[in-house]
Amino acid sequence: MFPGNAFHFLMLFFRLSKGKKSRKSRFKRVYLILVRIRIAFLLGISALSIGILGYVLIEGYSWFDAYYMAIITLASVGYGEVHPLSNAGRLFTSFYILINVGIFAYAISTITGIFAEGGFAKLLHDFRMNQKIENLRDHVIVCGFGRHATEVVQELSKQGVPFVIVEKKASTVDELRHSGFLYFEGDATEDDVLMEVGIDRAKALVVTLPDDADNLFVTLSARQINPKLRIISRAGNLADEIKIRRAGADHTVVPEQIGGFYMATLVNKPDLVEFFTLLSNMGPSNVVFEEIEVARLLPDMQGKSIATSGLDRKARISVVAVRRPNGQYELNPPSDTVLQSGWHIVLLGNLEQMNLFKQNALTQHP
Repeated sequence: MFPGNAFHFLMLFFRLSKGKKSRKSRFKRVYLILVRIRIAFLLGISALSIGILGYVLIEGYSWFDAYYMAIITLASVGYGEVHPLSNAGRLFTSFYILINVGIFAYAISTITGIFAEGGFAKLLHDFRMNQKIENLRDHVIVCGFGRHATEVVQELSKQGVPFVIVEKKASTVDELRHSGFLYFEGDATEDDVLMEVGIDRAKALVVTLPDDADNLFVTLSARQINPKLRIISRAGNLADEIKIRRAGADHTVVPEQIGGFYMATLVNKPDLVEFFTLLSNMGPSNVVFEEIEVARLLPDMQGKSIATSGLDRKARISVVAVRRPNGQYELNPPSDTVLQSGWHIVLLGNLEQMNLFKQNALTQHP
């Protein structure tokens, strides 16, 4: 174990207690391992202390001689006695050796078991990751890590959006351990698991479980826990899509339907499909297509028309649509359209233009 890891382990050993964090199930494995290590450590210290006190009180040894005698007795190295023992001292030593056989066996089995489970490096990795999950705010929770979720997390990574994956399949969890992604091992259909990954402080939930019944159940539970949460759920067919929406999903995606539409459109309108792929930020594109609340614009830009607001001066950004509070979009709004509070504007530009716009025209960054 490297010095840095050793230092972190010592900090973890002495500071982690059975408090709020330790009671959380994601810290349970770390806490149980530390409990085993602490018990082995305390038993060893207790055995050494008993030996020292025994030799001081029974044989009248000095503290250093008693310490040395206790050490060589515990280690069973076969060195000679520091001073000849009395019958009482021999009786004490015999019981001391028998008791320490059990303590030594427990300590060895504890250390061996920890290394068999992945060692201290894995323990530290799990603890650090769980701390990161504890500190997440306005993040995305991805339930399940199948084919669709893989694409989801890759896009979220490219966009710099914080997320955590919930997965219960052991083999998939092993893959996630080496992926660099934040993950939690558990069943997403359980409310406690959703609370563990911070659903009450998350901004969105993406449900990609293979069973539509599970997707519906997770959606229903999540909506009750966090009414403001944006929920996007996978659906296997149109009938289930309706049910999942009724359960509280803001958006549902039927992969087969989208794939079929995409392939059919490629037959007659391949250029149009490529253009929309570009707009959707799929692939190595420099085009950015975003929707921003008017309330986030600088105060002197709100309540003015698109022409007089200065949007085009802040950066060469195109306003391709506006969305009113009722959800209706107006494409290619005229330049005299007044930007009102509660509206959203849909912007189109390259990455450099969008970053410049956010720096110069928004009151706060996302």
